[in-house]
Amino acid sequence: MLDDPLVPLDTATRVLFVGDSADLPALRRILADLPGDAYGQVFIEIASRIQIEPLLVPDAVSVSWLRRDLRCSRIDGLAPRGALAARALTAWASEWMPDDVDSEGADFALWVGCATSPRVDAAFRRLHASLHERDAH
Repeated sequence: MLDDPLVPLDTATRVLFVGDSADLPALRRILADLPGDAYGQVFIEIASRIQIEPLLVPDAVSVSWLRRDLRCSRIDGLAPRGALAARALTAWASEWMPDDVDSEGADFALWVGCATSPRVDAAFRRLHASLHERDAH
């Protein structure tokens, strides 16, 4: 997926970061470089609440911990790995992705981790393709 955000962080004012517990060190580095006026969302998929850690973010950046152990069904067990992160990525992008995102000069930073999740990879590929379609028009 992405090793680096699509735009330099020091110029990004709108952000969407999606990862899992393995991505916490990378997310900390990325969040530390955000300007104070950045706004957006960080989604982190975790197995349970024991993996929740404090993160320093600008005031207008929200962090949502997506707990795989909290299921809406009566089936025991964890939600499939990557299912919650993929759903969050897709839902957020469909509602909040700015129309003016392009590959040149955009102030929107997107970073997607969850490297071991085929679900997140598929969601990212769909989003990435839609961004390129916007550039072509």
